[in-house]
This record gives sequence, structure tokens and C-alpha cells, in this order.
Amino acid sequence: MINKIKSGMVMGVDGLIVDIEVDISKGMPYFSVVGLAGTEVKESKERVRSAILNSGYDFPLSRLVINLSPADIKKDGAYLDLGICVGILRSRIKQSDDYLAESGFLGELSLDGRVKNMRGILSIVIRMKKEGIKRVFIPISNYPECRGIGGMEIIGIDSVKECIKLLEMAPKDREVYMSSKYANLYGDNKNNGPILGQAENNEGVLSKSEYSIQAAGNQGIIDEKYSESDMSRPGIVEDDFFNIRGNILAKRAAMIAVAGGHNLLMIGPPGTGKTMIARSIRTILPRPNTQEELEITQIYSAAGLLREGQGLIRVRPFRQPHHTATKISIIGGGSKASLGEITLAHRGVLFLDEVAEFPKQILEALRQPIEDSVVNISRINHSVTYPAAFQLIVSMNPCPCGYYKSHKECSCRQYEIDKYLGKISGPILDRMDVFCEVGKVDFEEFDDRSKSMTSKEILQIIEVARRIQADRFNDRDFYVNSQMTSEDIERYCSLDRDSAMVAGSLYKKYGLSNRSYTRLIKLARTIADLEARESISSRDIVEAFSYRKAYYKYFCSY
Repeated sequence: MINKIKSGMVMGVDGLIVDIEVDISKGMPYFSVVGLAGTEVKESKERVRSAILNSGYDFPLSRLVINLSPADIKKDGAYLDLGICVGILRSRIKQSDDYLAESGFLGELSLDGRVKNMRGILSIVIRMKKEGIKRVFIPISNYPECRGIGGMEIIGIDSVKECIKLLEMAPKDREVYMSSKYANLYGDNKNNGPILGQAENNEGVLSKSEYSIQAAGNQGIIDEKYSESDMSRPGIVEDDFFNIRGNILAKRAAMIAVAGGHNLLMIGPPGTGKTMIARSIRTILPRPNTQEELEITQIYSAAGLLREGQGLIRVRPFRQPHHTATKISIIGGGSKASLGEITLAHRGVLFLDEVAEFPKQILEALRQPIEDSVVNISRINHSVTYPAAFQLIVSMNPCPCGYYKSHKECSCRQYEIDKYLGKISGPILDRMDVFCEVGKVDFEEFDDRSKSMTSKEILQIIEVARRIQADRFNDRDFYVNSQMTSEDIERYCSLDRDSAMVAGSLYKKYGLSNRSYTRLIKLARTIADLEARESISSRDIVEAFSYRKAYYKYFCSY
């Protein structure tokens, strides 16, 4: 007798369906797992045997062979434990084969039969949804991250015994039982509606949701310090832009960069506020839409960075690796092709403080992900592609001592300055949209806060601009101006006669590359959006180009 069960595993940030075939036949007691099983999967034999016996069931004293398909892919992790267990106990489950064929089973088993929390469950559940599986049994502690997936029954269980009990229940009885259980565990949260709705097509493609600035609860926030509940309170939060004295132009540059998802480079002497501005950017990042929330949560789930019982992440990530971090930790890779900081910053911000102190090979490795929004990692036996649509923000001093072309005399020799600035290569500089010089603040400006805005006020302006962009790109697979292609620029960034003349003269006079020119136009588009104007004016072009002055001051004169 062969029992067939659906389960799955994580590959990178994606889920893979694994078909489990359990053959129980006459013969001497024997238990074998075939199908390119890794160490964790081979060890599942002992976990499953003990879990079945300690749950009060009999383990078959027969010849037992478990086949895992597809056989050409190595199976790692303990995701298959529950599926193997259900396959072995199939004979005592009073349900049809068709019913079980439409069900998925995921989770590691402890020896006493409990089902344990696992990383990456969300990715597998999404894959099962796309493959047409109607219900999935998962560890109860993983339920919050998956609870928003609509059109599919998500069943959080504590143990093998509860799994068998729920399998034998009528659907209505199971619904009542689970509703009561979830209410006791998580309460009544009306803000956790379906993320993948019934209106999807048969391939399970996620429909692009409308951008919303409305609060939708705080379930699953990765950093509660910057939750929407904090941002909506009156008063000033920590790292608020209002607390940054002076530097009006630098704060304006940061607002424009965030509004359009543009890359930002800040340069200036020590102590002028570069790092503070960068860290304050997290307080003006707009909330991700539902599609982005799902992507972010999927990545953090696969990386094992979700707290147990944590739901969807509803804020954008802000990653700040130290300059001593390795290439693998930032880009990703290693023997298991682990996720790097650029993937963990997907749909958020990657901040490199003192960027010139990072090894040059790491900075050069950023070139392809910045351009393509993905990172390709190849190994001997496989290759993976990870999402990496991040906004890059970097800060740096202009020289080793930090005071080149500033209010204080520089003690560096010219060749030291050249070498220091030369660490940032031309291709990397060409991928930056906004160059901002952050200088010493005069006392009068330091003491005058009349022109300062709070992070909440800046965020409201950014959200209006983001909504304009979401409406503009409603039929596209991106959301912000920085991701426009050349064709999109022709369609959405039409220039009138005056603005075209200004842009053309700047292109010729400064010898802009094609990439620099398109980034200039995209930046001007964002400036116009901040003022809710449909057309780009010559004033927008001039302001956009003003954010290249620091580039010409520091990187074109050494």
C-alpha cells in the first residue's frame, strides 16, 4: 500500500513542493528514506518513530520505505517530518485520498509528538497555494506569518495527535475549533485580512495592491520602535528629522531620495550629521503595500529572522552592516547560498556608513544588484537568484582625516586623498542618484528650528508622492520612479521646450553618461511629484542637477 502526501522545503527564499510516498509492505521491520535525503531528513526516521509512539499510536512493524520526489534535488531540513508521520498513520485517518491529495503538511517533530516552529514556512505555503493545494497543516507558532493568505485553509497545530484529530473533523467543526483556538492565542485582529485573495488566476499570480497610507495594525512589526503606532503619536520620536539642527538642503535631499527610491551619497567632515540623517530616514520610510509586506516577510522567514509567533512585517527594513562585514554576509553566498544584507534590505534601505572603509571588492559586487534588483549566486551544483530591490544610502568623509575642502584644514597629502576617494569607483558613482554635501552648521542656523519639519510631516509629503507614483505605475510591476526604464521615461517624463533645453545643455556641458542622464530625469520626476505636478519643469531639472554638485566638487577634481 502506497500513501501519497504533499509537503515541501525551502530553497533560498522560495518554496519547493516535495511529494512523499510511503510504502508499507510485509516483511522484516525496516525503515528507509530514499530520494537524495540530507542528514536532517535521514534523522527524521528516529524523530517520526518516537513522535508516533509517544502520541499514543502504534508504529507499523513492517517494511517501510519513504520516497521523496523530485529525486534529483537534495532534501534538507526537517520540514518533511509531519508529512512522513501522516503518511505512516494514513491507515487510521478516516479521510479520502483525494482529500489528502489537496492537503499539505509542514513541520519538524519533537520526540514527544509536538510540532515545532520552522523558518521559511511562508515561502512553502505560498508555493502550495500556487500549486492548488486547498489546506495546509503547519506549526501553530508559524501561523501568524501565514494567516493572511486567502483562498486557502491555514491550520496551525500543536502536535501530531491534534493533526490527526483535525483531519478527521468535518470542515465546519474544524472551522469552529480553530476559530476558538486562534481567538485564545492571538485575539480578534481585524487588520489581518487575506493577502492572496480569491481573485487570483490559476497560476496564483499575486495581484498588485493599491498603495495605502492607512494604518493596518502592528501585528508582525520587525522593529516596534518605528511602528506606525509610534509614528502616529503626537510629539517627536527618537531619530526624528526635527532633532537634526540645520542642514536644510541635506534633509531635502533625503526626502527626495526616499520619495522616489533614489540612491543617496552623503559626503562631508566628521560630526556634521551624515549618520544621523541616514538613521533618521527609517522614520520617513512609507509603509510597504501588501505585496511588499509579503515579500519582506517571506525573506525574513526564510532567513530565520522572524520571532516565534510574529506575523507579517509591516515596515520597510533598514540594514546597516559594519564595514568589517564579509562579502558573503553582505552579498550572500557560502556553501548553502545564504541570504546577504542586500536581500535582507529588499524593499527597504541598505545603509553603508563610512563607505570608503568597505573593501573595494564588496562595493564592486554591488553594481549588478543595484542595476538589476536581484543577485545571482552560483555554486557547483546549483544557482539561486535572490531579490535585492534595495535603496542604497551611503555616507563618507572626503579624505582619511575627514576635513578635505571643509571648514578645518586637511592634514592629508594629495595622493592619500586621491587614493581614498578612488575607493568609490566610477561605475558605483554612476549608480548614485543624489550627491549631498553635509557641512558644518552655522550657529545661527543651528539655533533656528523654524524651518525644521518633523518626520511625521515629511512622511505625509512622501506618502502623497508615493501614491502618485503608484497610480502612475498601476499597470507595471514596480512602484517608484527610480525603477523606470528608458521606455518608461519617454512615457512618463515628457519635457517641455524649456526643460528639454536645460537638460540638453547640462548633458553636453558636463558630459553625462546615458545612465547619469536617465537618473537625472527620474530625480526631476520625483521632485515634480513632491509638488503634485504632472509635468517636469526646468526648475525641477535644475534642482535635480544641483544634487550632483558634490560629485563634481569631490570626485572630479582629485
